[in-house]
Amino acid sequence: MSILAEIPAVDPVIHHVTAMITPERALRYLRAIADTLAPSQTAWQTRAPVVEQLLRDDGVLARPHVAFTRNYRQTGDAVLLLGPNEQKSVWLLTHLDICAYVIEPFTDGCYPLTPVSYHLMQPGRRPGTALRYNIDAGHLEVAAQGMIETRDDGAIGFCPDGPVTLAPGCRVVFHSMLDHEMSSGVVRGNVDDAAGVTAHLLAAAVLSQYGVNVLVAMTDEEEGVAGTGNQSICRGGKRVLRYFDQPELVIVTDIHETIPMADGHGPDNLRPGDGAVYVEKSSAGKGGITPPHLYAFQRRLAEELSPAGISLCENHGGYASRSECVNAMERTPNVALLGFLGTNRHFDTDLPSANLHDIVHLARALVLYVLSTQTPTWRRTMGSD
Repeated sequence: MSILAEIPAVDPVIHHVTAMITPERALRYLRAIADTLAPSQTAWQTRAPVVEQLLRDDGVLARPHVAFTRNYRQTGDAVLLLGPNEQKSVWLLTHLDICAYVIEPFTDGCYPLTPVSYHLMQPGRRPGTALRYNIDAGHLEVAAQGMIETRDDGAIGFCPDGPVTLAPGCRVVFHSMLDHEMSSGVVRGNVDDAAGVTAHLLAAAVLSQYGVNVLVAMTDEEEGVAGTGNQSICRGGKRVLRYFDQPELVIVTDIHETIPMADGHGPDNLRPGDGAVYVEKSSAGKGGITPPHLYAFQRRLAEELSPAGISLCENHGGYASRSECVNAMERTPNVALLGFLGTNRHFDTDLPSANLHDIVHLARALVLYVLSTQTPTWRRTMGSD
């Protein structure tokens, strides 16, 4: 039995999804989010207001049974709730923060940095921005521009462009403005994980018109301190998910490697521009692992999406980072790992990049995936018949 055929009025739904989720709209969301600097522990103050404005401008927040909170129950996480029921059967999880560094006392012409993220930048220099909180104005402000430097011995520092005094409480982040190549669809900038947030928001805007009960959580502190333990990262997700009852499905989105990097290599036969991707495991099995029954379901769904013009490709051999899946798997085994191919995660050797068309495919696939959880095939697969 076809999964898509079991979705009521599926052809009009697919037409609606294609009409609503466009490259132009995706670029508007992505640019606004990516160009807003959001070091860990600040997402509710920085990117969350941008997300809220995007949703308000598109009329999403005016719809029935839609609620957005920038700082849900003081967890630091932005939450979008869809549907009339308090129980949210599907969770869409992605992170809103970016890599950041804590400054140390000034020495030898720069401020030594301690990463509060997974530092991947190879030896060299990249533009950076130091941010500090203005308590009188009530927001983060730019304290200095300069260069983030990784030395051959592994030391990391921030070298300001001019004389400036920085104090504890400042955060240093990579600075970039989104660049888009119209012909190829390539986007470069702070796309990890602004691209994932964009896809989830575009999908949510469509899903809000179908009465489904969905939690869209955009977490802070996913870019936590690197370490072997899962809970050294994704702290924000751990704080917020405790407030929600057991879901039927969790879809977690993050970047998937395109080329060999520190932790793994790219997929065997895919490249950016081929579409959204899904994978069975993250972080070489240290993160989420999709169970066999769910993996078979989404493989069938992906095959059926292709004739409808939606590309969701199986990522064979490629590396996907662990993300909010480490929290989701403590609540349910039914965790799906969907994402997009990208290069230079965490500014490894250059600006991070992805493809805008993959983000569009991901958003469209998310809508149909969520709606497919209301089908007889889903209930049979999940053992809930």
